[in-house]
Amino acid sequence: MAHPPAHPSRRTVLRTTTTAGLLAAVPGSAVLWSQPAVAGVPGPEQVHLQWGEEPSTRMTVSWATAGSVRRPRLRLGTADGGFGRTEQARSRSYVDGLNKVETHTHHVRLDGLRPDTVYVYEVSHDGAAPVRGTFRTAPRPGRAKFRFTSFGDLGAGDPKWSKSSVHAAAAVRQVERFDPLFHLLNGDLAYANNNPQLQPQCWDAFMNNLQQSAANRPWMPAPGNHEVEAGGGELGYASYHARFDLPDNRTRDYCGNWYSFQVGSVLFLSLDGNDLAVEDDASIDPATGQSVYVHGYSQGAQLRWLERTLAKARGGSEVDWVVVSMHQFAMSSSAGSHGGDMGLREDLLPLLDRYSVDLVLAGHDHDYERTHPVRGTDPGTLLRPAVVDDELRRIDSSKGTVHLILGGGGTASHDDVFLTDPAGGVPDAYVRTQRLTFKADPDAREKATWSAVRDPDTAYPYGMAVFDVDPGLAPGGRTSITVGYYHSVPATAANPDPVPVLFDRFTLVRDRSDGRPHRGGRDARGDRP
Repeated sequence: MAHPPAHPSRRTVLRTTTTAGLLAAVPGSAVLWSQPAVAGVPGPEQVHLQWGEEPSTRMTVSWATAGSVRRPRLRLGTADGGFGRTEQARSRSYVDGLNKVETHTHHVRLDGLRPDTVYVYEVSHDGAAPVRGTFRTAPRPGRAKFRFTSFGDLGAGDPKWSKSSVHAAAAVRQVERFDPLFHLLNGDLAYANNNPQLQPQCWDAFMNNLQQSAANRPWMPAPGNHEVEAGGGELGYASYHARFDLPDNRTRDYCGNWYSFQVGSVLFLSLDGNDLAVEDDASIDPATGQSVYVHGYSQGAQLRWLERTLAKARGGSEVDWVVVSMHQFAMSSSAGSHGGDMGLREDLLPLLDRYSVDLVLAGHDHDYERTHPVRGTDPGTLLRPAVVDDELRRIDSSKGTVHLILGGGGTASHDDVFLTDPAGGVPDAYVRTQRLTFKADPDAREKATWSAVRDPDTAYPYGMAVFDVDPGLAPGGRTSITVGYYHSVPATAANPDPVPVLFDRFTLVRDRSDGRPHRGGRDARGDRP
């Protein structure tokens, strides 16, 4: 039987221009690099942070330069101790397949850090003035209080870019208002593919906007359909991979496409919905006139990784909560929606049910919608998720998964209107069942019995979710995550920094996993020990 062609590894998509291993810390050396700036040498830009594989002791710092540079590096220290460690960066470049512009990025993976500690750093290269930032490592492994935030569908922050608005800049600043430990970005980042002749330049604008927050706290992305770019390699991810250096998922070909990390007792899983969803909503390749359709590219590797990771998490006593971040969704009642996706309903939701996932955070539709907790499916339907409880304020997530659509980061596309039932009551929703139907109408309708809360302001759907984790006090006792969704009026020249206003609040509860015996198994990333 013929097998599908192998997809290129990340190494074949990205061309490494400089490779240097991490240097050991040099104790007692306050300043290891002191280079005067040279006129005309562009400095670092687009500085951003990502968690390493163990967020309490590892952090990755990434940035870009306008061209190839000599000795890109990072100095690390503390506010009271000064700079005492220097690391050489590993550099990557890629050439955009549409306009042949080369992008240069640099990455330093820091390890051996102290948990729950504030560090200062600066990045530079020969002849350039340094750029400085700070970060806090995650609490030491175990149970701890912390806050994270999330939205998707951001854009570059300037209306000169297609699909972008000035609110994307305000949204990044609004993240800083809530001072989270980190932010989850649920796909559709720069919308560079909507600017096909200027894809790298649109990415540059997006990353420089992100730097306002991401230079001081990790922003952890998931790929959306707009990250699939014509001219970006076979999967379209060349720019995404060049700019982000994400936790290793232990696959040869798909590192960075999906990954996990754990903070406190919460396991976070970032998934690639482009692999799982049947919807075809990617870039059009001008050379062929066909879409870059990548559904099923991993040939099940992502789902196998996911099941291993979930089995380990629920088979041990270290993980209480499981939170999934991805772009596409299994449920939406928006009239502008491409529909609840049958690929996700068939392949993903059974795993979420089996391993009692608590939250799924998505984007894709540019609105806010919360579901009731769901588990299993209603008989005689298109696998419509079944509601297990209609309580709105205090929800036992061990009984069912709550799904959130958080598509109001800052995109200029205000194209959603919620469907309603002509007689009132339960709204309708679309369902997509067919493959290879690029932006075609959905295939069916269903009653959205699962829909719990919707923000009616779809003309200006901006907002973000804020999550406060409380680990509880005793082994086996109750732990909680309180979720607040904050709606925002759009930023304008007269009001560039609107204050977000609380629209929806609810609390998830479940029993801690350390009050019962557990079986051993694979490690927290889903790999065998």
